Amino acid sequence: YSILFALWRFNSLKTVISSRLWREAAPLALNYLWLACLPVPVAIGHIFLAGLISAIIVTVTHQSEDMFDGLQHDWVLAQFRSTRNARTSNPFSEWLWGGMQYQLEHHLFPTMPRYRYRRLAPRLKQWAAEQGVEYREDSEAEVLLRNFRMLRDVAHEPAVTGAPATR
Repeated sequence: YSILFALWRFNSLKTVISSRLWREAAPLALNYLWLACLPVPVAIGHIFLAGLISAIIVTVTHQSEDMFDGLQHDWVLAQFRSTRNARTSNPFSEWLWGGMQYQLEHHLFPTMPRYRYRRLAPRLKQWAAEQGVEYREDSEAEVLLRNFRMLRDVAHEPAVTGAPATR
């Protein structure tokens, strides 16, 4: 995930330049510019630590949700069922999650800049309520605890006969 995080940074720049999204260029440049002010080992460490944090955020908002074996014909409903948002508790936490606490918004609108997800969330909650679809959201602690419980439960399950080996 750490290497993937570095690749995402590169791809973001590439997309802004190739698509001429100049309104997005300034905030993105400011976001990356501060890395140039850091010593190289610190900047690289930052990218890898941020990758680890991203991995934790991505896994806890996906692993404990519905898993599908077959084709899902209702793509939007599948996004609602397979993701869970994390409700942040303070501005630092909101910043630390980096917009990825809005996993549903990210899945439904993957090219939308993350800073816009906060304004989109109430609209999706309203739409979900009108459609009778569950909008899944827990506090940060609840999301982490739910994921821990799921991993614990899976670890205690008996092996499935005929399942492919993991090693």
